[in-house]
Amino acid sequence: MDKSYLSCIQAKILFPSCSSLLKPSILGVFLSATALMLTACGGGGDGGGSLIGGGDSNGWKAGVYQSSDNFGNYCAAPRSGASKITGIPFPDKKGSALQEKNFLRSWSYETYLWFEDLPDVNPSNSDTPQAYFNRLVSDKKTASGSYKDNFHWYESTEEEEAWSAGISYSYGLHIKIKWDAPFSIQVAYVDQYSPAAAKNIKRGAKIIAVDGQSVANASDTKLREWFYPSRINDVHEFEIQDLGTTNTRKVTLESVSLPTAAVSLAKAITHNGSKAAYMQFNTFIPDAQDQWVEAINSLKAAGVSDLILDLRYNGGGYISVAAQVGYMIAGSNTTNKVFYQDVANSKMPKEQPWGFVDTGLYGLNKSLALPTLNLQRVYVLATSGTCSASELVINSLRGIGVSVYLIGDTTCGKPYGFLPQPNCGTTYYTIQFKAINAKGFGEYSDGFIPSTTDNGLDKVKGCTVADDLQHELGDPNEALLAAALQLRATGACPAVASGRQQKLSAEQYTGELMQPETRKLLILDR
Repeated sequence: MDKSYLSCIQAKILFPSCSSLLKPSILGVFLSATALMLTACGGGGDGGGSLIGGGDSNGWKAGVYQSSDNFGNYCAAPRSGASKITGIPFPDKKGSALQEKNFLRSWSYETYLWFEDLPDVNPSNSDTPQAYFNRLVSDKKTASGSYKDNFHWYESTEEEEAWSAGISYSYGLHIKIKWDAPFSIQVAYVDQYSPAAAKNIKRGAKIIAVDGQSVANASDTKLREWFYPSRINDVHEFEIQDLGTTNTRKVTLESVSLPTAAVSLAKAITHNGSKAAYMQFNTFIPDAQDQWVEAINSLKAAGVSDLILDLRYNGGGYISVAAQVGYMIAGSNTTNKVFYQDVANSKMPKEQPWGFVDTGLYGLNKSLALPTLNLQRVYVLATSGTCSASELVINSLRGIGVSVYLIGDTTCGKPYGFLPQPNCGTTYYTIQFKAINAKGFGEYSDGFIPSTTDNGLDKVKGCTVADDLQHELGDPNEALLAAALQLRATGACPAVASGRQQKLSAEQYTGELMQPETRKLLILDR
């Protein structure tokens, strides 16, 4: 495989950080493996740079943009030393908040997919750089009345680096929030060997209060503080109502640094005389590659003939891993086929399409051939928390003729992507491209929809079934998995499939919220 291709495709499809608890409108997306990677790294010349050509006393002139390189890494509060995650020295130089805002203004104009829609806001205003960035977004709406851009967001660079490295500060507690007031919070799943697992907290349990305060009307600030720790040794008392009980109990959880379980569960299920594989897949991080290799080898040895891929809580990750996942599912069916192609703004050169990846890029399997199930069909379990790279896999497999069946709810709707752009300790995400498959389709901004028929576009043959918190994930009696097994065996959905769940707006939904490593959520919104 061409080495330049391998280096280029090691980009990401990020999703919003749960530790920031961003509303769906800010939620995640995936990134492009393109030449943008070469130009979006920040840096910048030696000049602090002020905009030329008149304007106000700070040099700003509407419609006049210097190169973002003139402002990159000039910081009001420059960091010293090196990243504790990557070990790379900080590139910060002494500058000002105005220079940080000028960087964001120019960089956005250079790379934003809809740069023509950007408001040109005077950077000498009183906004912080982050508040200023929030203004640099299109306010145009689609034909359906939703905002064209629901994925504009930022997070600390340290959080982004930790997530990329598979590091999370967590209790091992992944939650699901129902945003209709009063809020309701339930446990979606718990990581093995985590503080939450040690206290016997299980899927379906309700969280009633934290530190004696009800969660029913908690602020975003409190939810961030309680559920998404940014460090180890963060301690809170949780009042839990376990599934099937009316009593509550109090447990104290202390955050620890946990490795990310991208693949939480992979097993063979004997059903209707044959074996189907079930895999719970939570995030497309580099560590997922080796976890997939181990799982695929185990499932092949078990003699499975189908795969039920549980992406219900997977909000995205690296495109490179998504391309590997596509190969490990479909194998020879991907040979010489297009995985995806990105469409950037009119300033960017057209990129060649990217193929599926059959070689290890990371960890123990770097440069080694990847195993594959060589399947021509796959059953995907989904919710509105299925986003970004997860949707990219669905779209890309359908683009090459692999049959995808969708069980659950409409996905988040994220055909757009970006490269993360660090500057002065904050990493920014602005939409820079749209992803299309081998058939040229990429308009699924309202999500992929389970349907009785497959239109080759946004409607995917499958079953609409509500997420079932009454059973553990991987239990054949759990509603989504049971529906997939029945669809596989009979070609028909359960007689009592639920009606479509409400698709929440950006103001209502933060997503299937999970711990920071999952960052995903989003759902897009998000």
